[in-house]
This record gives sequence, structure tokens and C-alpha cells, in this order.
Amino acid sequence: MKTKTGSPALRFVRSVAAGVIISMLFFYGVHVLGKWSVEEYRPDPETTGTILLKNTCAVFGHTHILRPNTAIGSIGEGINGTRLSGSFMNFTDGHIPAMAALAVLSGTLIFIIRNRKKSS
Repeated sequence: MKTKTGSPALRFVRSVAAGVIISMLFFYGVHVLGKWSVEEYRPDPETTGTILLKNTCAVFGHTHILRPNTAIGSIGEGINGTRLSGSFMNFTDGHIPAMAALAVLSGTLIFIIRNRKKSS
């Protein structure tokens, strides 16, 4: 018995959903693999300072600033928990239009590939 694969509209929605996942993973990776630095911000030497965690995107060059309330371990060359959690906190910061465009583009490409594979 042959199984139904669904209507073309349903296949397109599934393809765009796969594109959304690909887009989120891409933008998360852009931040994880970006440049990281720690800075102590002290505007006045007589007041309490704040630690700033700065991340520059690997592809876009946009700088994100996080102000954690706990101590930060060393930011080395490898991927560590600070980079993973910081990237999760700022991977949508300022990149929503690019994420949506990449999701639709990759979803459309997946849809075209699936339709060509189905017809042959």
C-alpha cells in the first residue's frame, strides 16, 4: 500500500520548518564561533565596576554586550560553557530579519530538492 506524502502546501510548510531549524543553528554557530572578550567597565574609579562580556559575530561583525551577574571563567580559544550560554542569550539580537530570510530561503531550497527527488 502506497503512503500519502501530503499536499504540496503541507510539504512546503514542513520544508520551511526545517529551514527555521537550520537558520537557528546557523545563527547560534555564528555567535559561538565569533570573537569573545571580557572587560571590566568602571566609569568612575570610586564606584563599583561591572563585568562586560562582548561577542562579535563571526560573519556579520555586529558586537553584542552581555552583563552577567556572576563571575566569568577564562575565555580561551576553545568552546566552553560561557560561550555556549552567551550565544544562546544573544543569537537573535539584531538578526531577526536575516534569520527569517535564511529560513525561507533554505526552506524553499529543501522544498525544491524534495519535489525533484519525488518526481524522479
